[in-house]
Amino acid sequence: MPRRVIVWVGILSLIAVCSARAQPPSVAYCVLLDHYDEPVWSSYAGHVDRSRGDGFKSLGQWELGAHTGLFYAHTAFGEWDLRGGIDSIFFTGKGQHRLPDHLAAVRLDVDGTWRLAGDNALRLGFAPGFYSEIHKARSDHLFYPFRVHGIRAFTGDLSGLLGMDFYPGFDRWYNPRLGVRWMISDFLMLDAFYPKTEMVFRPAMAWTTRIGMEFEEVWEYRLKSRDDRKGLRMKGTRIYAGVEYEMINQVAWILQIGRMVDRSMQFRRNYPTLEINDAYFIRFGLGGML
Repeated sequence: MPRRVIVWVGILSLIAVCSARAQPPSVAYCVLLDHYDEPVWSSYAGHVDRSRGDGFKSLGQWELGAHTGLFYAHTAFGEWDLRGGIDSIFFTGKGQHRLPDHLAAVRLDVDGTWRLAGDNALRLGFAPGFYSEIHKARSDHLFYPFRVHGIRAFTGDLSGLLGMDFYPGFDRWYNPRLGVRWMISDFLMLDAFYPKTEMVFRPAMAWTTRIGMEFEEVWEYRLKSRDDRKGLRMKGTRIYAGVEYEMINQVAWILQIGRMVDRSMQFRRNYPTLEINDAYFIRFGLGGML
């Protein structure tokens, strides 16, 4: 399924590039770099409903996380953005496979962006962090993912991205990034990307609705030292709809519901892939621009 999505996103991106040849040679505004669609800070709590799977009578999970911007600067040497975040998972249920109690990714994200000639830009990113059972984290659980993205503004309403994220030390050590962002109108925006595609609609100043699909292909966590399975990799696809309402002072509550499909997990050593049935999920959070 992800391969087919990559192909279709690639075709859409190629169409956008070809259609952009007729556009003016210089575009001052880039919707990928200059349109801010994500909150500066956010926190969330979520639950994935229990379902059966290979070796599991029932398997569910609670999710908690928080992210915040720490520093931003627009300088003569590029645009610099520093963020911090934690995403954690707590498993619930019964089965023959022993699962860790608490997994977490605790990391910093550093991005440097350089605007080049011809409405192009280069973005380099670095995301060092611990990806492990949080209370059993050790120095060898520290990893250094990084990314290289090229960005082009075709018009003032259409920009594209092509690049790769790298995960040294993970079983899957790469993940492609490609697609386009299209501002269809002042109220409607399409992010046609892999691994996340989303349609955003703003019917009123305080309200935002989102419909999307996100592939989670890479996430991997190291286990405690006495666990001979060494690590756990989780995969799945989230299909969701969500609504956001801005309450006051640029603070919004966020509600998202959907379904997780194509789910599986795999331990790093001497274990087959464990397929898990589809399940509904819900997520509630807060986010703000200040």
